[in-house]
Amino acid sequence: MTIEMSGDVRGWFHERLERALVRRRSSASEITRQYLVELLAAFAEKPGALEWNRPLALQLADAVELEGGERIAKLRALGDAALYVLGFFEDHLERRGVTRSYVVTMGGRAYAHAESLAAFSPREMVRRPVYGELAQGFEDYVEAFDEVRESTVLRTPQDIVRLYERWKKTRSPRLAERLRSEGVFPTVPSGGTLH
Repeated sequence: MTIEMSGDVRGWFHERLERALVRRRSSASEITRQYLVELLAAFAEKPGALEWNRPLALQLADAVELEGGERIAKLRALGDAALYVLGFFEDHLERRGVTRSYVVTMGGRAYAHAESLAAFSPREMVRRPVYGELAQGFEDYVEAFDEVRESTVLRTPQDIVRLYERWKKTRSPRLAERLRSEGVFPTVPSGGTLH
C-alpha cells in the first residue's frame, strides 16, 4: 500500500499533523513536530524501509546488544517503525494477533533507551529531547498518526466503526470528540449500559 504523493509531501504531512496535534492539545516541541513530519515523509517515500518481519521484543533485544551509534540507530528505527505501523496499519497488526499495548510498550521502550544513550553521543545529543517526548507520549503520537492516516487514501469505511469500538472500550473523551466530528454522537444510556 502506498500513499499517493503530489507536490510537497513534507508540507502535506506537516499540515495534517499540525491539525491532529492541535486537536489533541499536544505539547510537542517544534523539533519533535519536525521529526514526526520527516518520519511520515520518509515512510511515504520508501514504504519498503519498514522492518516488521521479526517480533518487536527480539528487535529490541538485538538493538540493546549493539554498540554506540549503531545501537541508537537501531532503537530509533524500531521506535519509528512501531509508531508508524501502529498509527497507519493497526488493523493489520490486530489481524496478525499483535496487540496495541505490546507495540506501544516496545516503541516507547525503544525511544526511552535511545534517549538515555543519546546523552553520551555528541551526534545524537540534539535528538535526545525528541526521543524523550516520543517515549513519554508514544500513544498520543500514535493517535495523531491515525488522524493523519484518516486524511489519506488509506482511510476505509470501517474506520468509524473501529473508532466507535475503541470508544466503547475506553470511553475516551478524545475518541468521542473524533466520532462527533464524523457525525456520530456516542452516548452512554442513563443505566450505563451500551446497546
